[in-house]
Amino acid sequence: MKIDKKIKIVSQVEQLREIRDRISLEIQDMTFEQLKKYIDAQLTLHPKKVWR
Repeated sequence: MKIDKKIKIVSQVEQLREIRDRISLEIQDMTFEQLKKYIDAQLTLHPKKVWR
């Protein structure tokens, strides 16, 4: 049995570019205050309480 499906392998660089493009579309028309709220609302890898 021959499988003709091609598996699309997305590199990490391509994934990062997609993420960057999505974020830039989300924040392109935001004011500084809106941007601060957006950043504070996003989940981060390191909680703020650890860094304070």
